[in-house]
Amino acid sequence: MTLTTKQRELRSKVLDQIYVNGPISRVEISKQTGITPATVSELTGSLMTENLIYELGEDSSENNKSGRKRILLDIAARHSFYIGSELSEKYFSFCLSDNTGKVFAEKVITFKAGDKNEALTEVHFIEELNHFIHCYHSYQPKAVGIALPGHFNHKSKTIYSNNPHWKNFNLGILIENAALPIYFKNNVHSMANAERLFSENNTDENFIFFHVGRGMFCSYIYEGNTYGEHKFLVGEVGHTIVHPDGELCECGKRGCLQTYASEAWIIKKSRILFESANTTFLSQLTPDTQSISIETILSAYKMGDEGVTAILNNAIKYLSITINNLPMVIDTNKIILHGELFNEPALTNLLSRYLNQNTILLPLSHTWDIVFKPYSNINGALGACSLAISNFLLQGRE
Repeated sequence: MTLTTKQRELRSKVLDQIYVNGPISRVEISKQTGITPATVSELTGSLMTENLIYELGEDSSENNKSGRKRILLDIAARHSFYIGSELSEKYFSFCLSDNTGKVFAEKVITFKAGDKNEALTEVHFIEELNHFIHCYHSYQPKAVGIALPGHFNHKSKTIYSNNPHWKNFNLGILIENAALPIYFKNNVHSMANAERLFSENNTDENFIFFHVGRGMFCSYIYEGNTYGEHKFLVGEVGHTIVHPDGELCECGKRGCLQTYASEAWIIKKSRILFESANTTFLSQLTPDTQSISIETILSAYKMGDEGVTAILNNAIKYLSITINNLPMVIDTNKIILHGELFNEPALTNLLSRYLNQNTILLPLSHTWDIVFKPYSNINGALGACSLAISNFLLQGRE
């Protein structure tokens, strides 16, 4: 049955509620969306016919003891499958997930420093993507999502990024050669979307997804939507100033957060340490400066390297300042921190101590949760799967 634009909009709202607040009753869906109970019943009946949702059983919560028990609805697993991929200067990652975000297959292709110019090409990526699709064609994937290391420029079909590796990467070639519907979105926005759709603790609250990688970026989910998604400067937390007399950032300002806490600058400072300090453990872990990675730096940190410890502790200090400032200007209940640095318990403990030293003491204030999301190089690809699900399944954009 072909849906009208209005019917598709209402279906999307109902399905979205079941994703982010499920298990949920029809009555609660009507209350949350403002859609009439009769229309909710009609739409959920259609979704059940499609085997996209199912009745979980009666609501046995204490708030619903009297009267007729409400029937709870939830998303049915394995209804359909989607492919997600993240473009990174360190790797291409791919995953196959079902419509609930359960990963069924994954693949990561990593690059060495000297191979990037040859590896980071549209031709190479298309070959790998098509190979991955072919390997799992039996799942009949419906669509592909691509998580980008920047923003999608719809007009030029390119990646808007200050990283020179992506300056001439033509996404139009991907669109022309895609056998499936394909969608593009910033990688951090994609991961935030996955948190909203797939999180086990569904409350659909406002939250910030704070990513620390080569650069730094925040995605803000406000009232169910990505805030400022089409304004590319929104979320560039790495270019907020934390030290007015600090180092000169590539953006032209001094003392940007990313000159202290981004992976690129941490590696840059560690390379200087490698060349200037005789006692650093970095020289035992890697043969030259070009081979220094975040993994190398974290290994030196665990070994007690004083220079590396100073670099990372300084990064954590300035991160804590920024994180503590965010809830002062943004309505959020939770800040999710994501990055390879946060896989090191000593650093997360240090950050937690800094944050706890600067809590608000206003009597009317409420606290916000800080969540450290375990880093994996497949997280961006799963975020891309959520992008495909949002566009193809929830919103019906083919």
